[in-house]
This record gives sequence, structure tokens and C-alpha cells, in this order.
Amino acid sequence: MLMGKNTLMKAALNHKMKEPTVEDEDYQTRKDTFKPCPQLEKLVQLLKGNTGLIFSNGDLSDIKKIIDDQKREAPAKIGIVAPDDVWIRAGPTGLDPKQTSFFQALNIQTKIVKTQIEIVADKKVITQGLKIESSQCALLDKLKIRPFSY
Repeated sequence: MLMGKNTLMKAALNHKMKEPTVEDEDYQTRKDTFKPCPQLEKLVQLLKGNTGLIFSNGDLSDIKKIIDDQKREAPAKIGIVAPDDVWIRAGPTGLDPKQTSFFQALNIQTKIVKTQIEIVADKKVITQGLKIESSQCALLDKLKIRPFSY
């Protein structure tokens, strides 16, 4: 699989759509094989944000399996729209009692057990479709929770 920056992918697709002229360096190579591809313009318009193109001559279901196996954990980032709900489960956190302010800011009930903070009940801290706030990111970072994947 080859990945490239959107600007480079756009340049390559625009080059493919442009009819070769005598002034082009690759004129001899492209003149006999050039075919108009106006449908590629739709791809160029879609290259915005985090977009990747995969071209294949093989079976796409095999490629999908490979890509699905390559998921990586990702932390919550301030200002992004949450792709999923994120819950913090009840139980020990491993954090010392001085850090209860993080939990209080998000209205999470806690108690102190054996010199560490323990969450009393499960609590949803991030709702799917809403922007993630800095206090939510800080809490998840302290708990070493990486709720998303890419």
C-alpha cells in the first residue's frame, strides 16, 4: 500500500487526466496510452482531511482484512468530534488522592481506598458526535485510556 500527501495525490491524478503535449518530459511514454479520465475529477474533489487512496488489482476483501488488522489505539484530542462514546469503568485508578479535582470537574463520584482514588460507578465521559473538551482529554490521559483507533 502506498500513501501520499493529499497535494501529491491531487497532482498525480491531475497529471493522469491531462492530455500529454510535446513539451512534457514523459510525452513519448504517455502519447500512445493516454485515455481521457474525467471521472478522476471526483476523486480529486474528495481529497480533503485524512483521506487515503488504495489502488489494487486484487480482491478488496483481502485488503480490507489487512487494513482492519492494522488498527492502532489513539488518544482523545481536544476539539475533535468523538467517533464513539467513552466510558470510565468503576474500580481503582492507581492515582493518588491529590488528583481528585479531575474527577470532580467531570462529576465522577470517587472514594479513597488504600491511598488511591477509586471510581464508584461507571460514567460516560465523552458522547459520540460531540466535541472533546480539554478536561476530558486530561482525565483520559491521566488514566492512560486511549479510547479511539485509527
